[in-house]
Amino acid sequence: MRKKLLVLAICTFVLMGLAGCGSSVSYEKYDLNEYIKVGKYKGLTAEAYTVKVTEADVEARIQEDLEGATASVEVAKGDSVNDGDTVNIDYVGKKDGKAFDGGSAEGYDIEIGSGSFIDGFEDGLVGAKIGDKVKLNLTFPEDYQSAELAGQDVVFNVKINSAVRNVVPEYNLDFVKNNTEYKSLKAYEDAVEKQIYNEKESEAISNQQNEVWSKVLDNTEVIKYPEEIVKHYMNFNSKQIDEMAESYGITRAEMLSSYDFGNEEEFAAVNEDSSRLRVKQEMVIEYIADKEGLDYTDEEADQLVAEFEAMGYDAATIESQTGRKVDDYARMELLYQKVLQFLVDNAKIK
Repeated sequence: MRKKLLVLAICTFVLMGLAGCGSSVSYEKYDLNEYIKVGKYKGLTAEAYTVKVTEADVEARIQEDLEGATASVEVAKGDSVNDGDTVNIDYVGKKDGKAFDGGSAEGYDIEIGSGSFIDGFEDGLVGAKIGDKVKLNLTFPEDYQSAELAGQDVVFNVKINSAVRNVVPEYNLDFVKNNTEYKSLKAYEDAVEKQIYNEKESEAISNQQNEVWSKVLDNTEVIKYPEEIVKHYMNFNSKQIDEMAESYGITRAEMLSSYDFGNEEEFAAVNEDSSRLRVKQEMVIEYIADKEGLDYTDEEADQLVAEFEAMGYDAATIESQTGRKVDDYARMELLYQKVLQFLVDNAKIK
C-alpha cells in the first residue's frame, strides 16, 4: 500500500508541505457549506514538546562535518596499504602456471574492502607498500561463475603502483577556520548546537501541527464532493502514470505493476480515494481560512516564490510540473501554513 500511495504522490510538486497538481483548481464558485461539515477545530488538544540538544548530538554533527571535509591524498611511496584505500595495481592470475582468461590487468583501481575480488585478494594487499610486488595464493569459490575456475587454486602476482587514501581532518581550530565561517571552536560549536536545536524544534512543531490537522480532518464530514475537481485530480494522476511509463520505455501495465497495482481497477480505486482525500483537505483549508479571516501578505507570497527559485524552481518549472500558476500554487501553500498555525495557537497544549 505504501508504494501505491507514493505513486499517487508523484503528481505533487513537493517543495513544501502541501501542493496541488494539474491545472489550477479554484473553489471560489463552490459554497463549501454545502460540501463539508467542519466539526470542532478550535480548542483541540495537542502534545506539548520540549527540545533538548545533548553533547552527543553536537559531537555527532561535528563528526558529520569532518567527514564532509574528507580529502583524498596520495599514499607516499614506501607507505603501507590500508583498508579503505583505493589502490592502482597490475596483476596476472595463473592456474597451473598459465595465465587464465580475465585474470590479468594493468593500471586497475581497486578499493580495499569493497569485495570486488575473490576472498583473500584485497586482504592480501593490506600492509604491502607502494611499489611492492605481492604473490597471492588463492582459491576460487566453488560456486564461481566460471566452471573452469570454480574451486581451483590460483596464484596472483600483483604490483602495487600507487594508492589514494581518504583522510578525515582532525577536529581542531585549523579545521574550523578553513572549513567554516567561525574563528573559534566555541563559536562553531555554539552554531552547531543552535542549528540542531532549530531542526529539532522545527520537527516538533511540524509534528504538533500534524496532530491537530489530523483531528480536524477526522472531525470533518464530507457532504458531497465537487466531482469536477476530483475527476481533475484522477485524470492528472492517470496521466502521470502514462508519462512515467513512456519515460521508462515500458507499458502502462508494467508501470502499475511496479507500484504493486494489480490492474487498472485497483489503481482506479486507490486513485479515487487519494483524489477525494486531497480535495477534502483543500476544502477544509479554504473553509477555515475564510471562516477565520486568515490571509497572507504580498510580501509573504513574494518570499515564498523567492524560496522556490532558490531551490531551482522558477515559475515555468512550477507550472510545468504542477499545472498551477506559481501565484496559485503559493496561495494554497500559504493558506495551509496559516491554518496550521491557527489550529496550534487555538489548541489546548497538554
